[in-house]
Amino acid sequence: MSELATKQATEKKPTVLATWSWATYDLANTIYSAAIISIYFPAWVKNELKIEDIWYALPMSISMLIVGVFSPLLGALSDRGGNRMKWLGGATILSIGALFLMGVAPALGAGVAVSLGSGIIFFIVANVGYQSALMFYDSLLPSVSTTSNWGKVSGLGVGLGYFGGIIGFLGVGYLGDMLYGAGALTGDNPKNSDSFFIAAILYLLFSIPCFIFVRERHYKTEQEAAKLTFTSTMTQTLRTFKQSMLYPGLFVFLVANFFYSDALNTVITAMGIYSTEVIGFSPSQRNGFLAFATIFAVVGSIIFGFVADKIGSKQALNISLSIWVVVFVIAMAAPPRDFFFWIGGPLAGIALGSTWVSARTLMVELTPPERLGEFMGLYNLTGKFSAVLGPVLWGGTLLLFNPNDPKVGNLGYQIAVGTLLAVVIIGFVIHQFVPAQSTEVRKAYSRAEIDIS
Repeated sequence: MSELATKQATEKKPTVLATWSWATYDLANTIYSAAIISIYFPAWVKNELKIEDIWYALPMSISMLIVGVFSPLLGALSDRGGNRMKWLGGATILSIGALFLMGVAPALGAGVAVSLGSGIIFFIVANVGYQSALMFYDSLLPSVSTTSNWGKVSGLGVGLGYFGGIIGFLGVGYLGDMLYGAGALTGDNPKNSDSFFIAAILYLLFSIPCFIFVRERHYKTEQEAAKLTFTSTMTQTLRTFKQSMLYPGLFVFLVANFFYSDALNTVITAMGIYSTEVIGFSPSQRNGFLAFATIFAVVGSIIFGFVADKIGSKQALNISLSIWVVVFVIAMAAPPRDFFFWIGGPLAGIALGSTWVSARTLMVELTPPERLGEFMGLYNLTGKFSAVLGPVLWGGTLLLFNPNDPKVGNLGYQIAVGTLLAVVIIGFVIHQFVPAQSTEVRKAYSRAEIDIS
């Protein structure tokens, strides 16, 4: 038996309950992402308050900027204290509480200015909590898997997460109709802010198993603790950037991730509006389309978990990015509704699920175990900074090429999609310079001195 096989055989395996509970958290936070980011917050701003697209895009960018600045330090602190579960809990509570408060002003009948102002502030807080929690959640992958099944467990999390997407796209609307009356969230003139309360409750309920059953695996480290200050944040971020260049392929991967994540994060925010304004779906058809696409995201994430373990995460990601190029070309063409539903939706779903699985697994493969949280913070930083650029690029393009101008019409949205295609291609090209996967990091995880608590 080889050294690696021996180490894998003696490696303490997490319980099945812990693995599934970790994956269930992905379901919980995807309810928020699907319902609030993809549908109801943009629809509330655009269709209910009758305000320009930039007012749902700009708060998204601001929240991403905040997370991007602080994520490397938070990741380093979680490494040193072994407190990823505590950080995950705090970030989750912050997100759920702010999401609940988003609905208060509209429920009280406040005017447009007050509702928009409070909604934007609490959305920024909710999204900061949600995005920060993702960093700690991703860092727990080695605690609920073994070195031989990172891809499969990552795929399980993303796949189960997309079931949360289906709940967000369809379940929140149906619950809204049950609680507030027929058509409350699925009719032609829905009160979109009612979704904020429902999504907050579902987010909370499905998060609970993770905090009960997951036990963090701690890797020994000699790093000194740091204080959470602005100066130390900037210093830590720069230090982490420099040190990422010492690990083969890591920095190049992060640069590539910056570009293609720009497009992917924007798709999540803009797909709901695009499908109604350009393709012509009604609110109920939009929800059905997004749920249908999400089914294929589940399939793609699970299949690509096996693909990443079989052919390597780099090549799996190459396939995913190739699919994205096709998806954006289809979207730019603004095809008929049936074609977009049956072809564009499934391809987008497969591409979305497979990209997150492959990228997360590749990030772990390129990172030493004792610094996973710190570099995962850097991974999140590149993703979040790209998500600062993405919505601004989308909203700015629509300000320049205003779809409300009869001379422009849907062409404005098509041009905006073209900008996303361009950044995906840039990321795709840079990704080719990432080295093929090695077994060295997997060996490091296998032989690392660990304890389970």
